Amino acid sequence: MKKAIGLGLLVGVFFAIFVAFQGFLGASAFYIAAVAMAMFAVIGPFGDYLKTAIAMLIGVAVGLASMITLALFMPLPPDNLMYVAIVSGVALFLLVLLSVTGLRIDAMFLGWAAYLSAIYSTYVSDAAALATQAAPAAVGVCVSLLVGMVLSLLVIKIAMAVNQ
Repeated sequence: MKKAIGLGLLVGVFFAIFVAFQGFLGASAFYIAAVAMAMFAVIGPFGDYLKTAIAMLIGVAVGLASMITLALFMPLPPDNLMYVAIVSGVALFLLVLLSVTGLRIDAMFLGWAAYLSAIYSTYVSDAAALATQAAPAAVGVCVSLLVGMVLSLLVIKIAMAVNQ
């Protein structure tokens, strides 16, 4: 029980530090880490976290490519709803195709959706700002998702310590 309490305190402090320094890390959407925590906790103590992390990063890369494609080659907002739908559909189809290589589809979807949720409002309000914000947003999303993965590993350790 002491181990579980200690690990729980570590998770709380680590997440609080992450939230406090989110601007410095380029990860302004700290809620993504919380979502990742929940998702990776479902993987369980014996999940393949390396393959999941790689799949998640591929999802972020596909999201980045989607936004760059929209900004460079498609009409800008507000006349672009159909193009957003087409590019999103193609991106998700690409992720499904990549999943046949053994990568986790849920992790790729999480990476893709996390990146789009972090950058879509910038795209809609000022698409030109993507030139300077697209890459830092991808880094911030990756950091958030990886922090969520580390925190979920600690949460799983807590659950295992409590159940012993």
